[in-house]
Amino acid sequence: MRGILLRVWPAVLAIALAFGRGYLDAYGPAGWVGVVLAIIGFFVAAAPIGLAFFRCTRVLLSLAMGMALIYCLNLAHEAVARQALAQRGQVSDCLVQQETPRQRTVTDTHYQPGTSPGDPGTTWTSTRSETFYDYRLACPQAGPDSMTTRTSVARPGTTIAVLWDPTGRIDSRPAGPGDTSAEDFRAAGLAGGAGVLLALLDAVLDATGFHLRLPRWLTARRFRRRR
Repeated sequence: MRGILLRVWPAVLAIALAFGRGYLDAYGPAGWVGVVLAIIGFFVAAAPIGLAFFRCTRVLLSLAMGMALIYCLNLAHEAVARQALAQRGQVSDCLVQQETPRQRTVTDTHYQPGTSPGDPGTTWTSTRSETFYDYRLACPQAGPDSMTTRTSVARPGTTIAVLWDPTGRIDSRPAGPGDTSAEDFRAAGLAGGAGVLLALLDAVLDATGFHLRLPRWLTARRFRRRR
């Protein structure tokens, strides 16, 4: 039982941190606490990926668990944001005054863990371009004066329904029919649940002494035999 708890609690902690960060951003005091929770949550979620190569067993299982938890981090934040907008958000019909496409170069850092206990792994970077659309809006009363989207949603001179947060915590977005957070919470729950189940499966396999048969290049056992 202790072994199962040791394997499962990091997955549960990663999920709790993901939702905690989301609720802090949407409801709680703004500041550095949410950023710290996001950083800790990412490393807790990604830990199974790195640990898999040091344990040299069940690499694919640990990779799947880590990816599921990282996916849950993103989904949880969006789910809480949608919930907050559904509770306090307002919809205004705004006139689009200007649409400005903006290209942004994003640099991604990739890490390939080593295949042996003494191998530090390889790190490299790649760049990609993302297009954003900045809108200048004329909204009635206290509505937003700008909005940014990943796709083109309206042309200058047209009117668009904008869902916005009176507290300014959540970015404005185009209002869609029946904007609810149920689907996002469901997806986040499925991703988090998959991470917990994979952690539980990993613990059960350890307890029974069962090891998946993986290609030799995915484990460090071949390095151990050479010593």
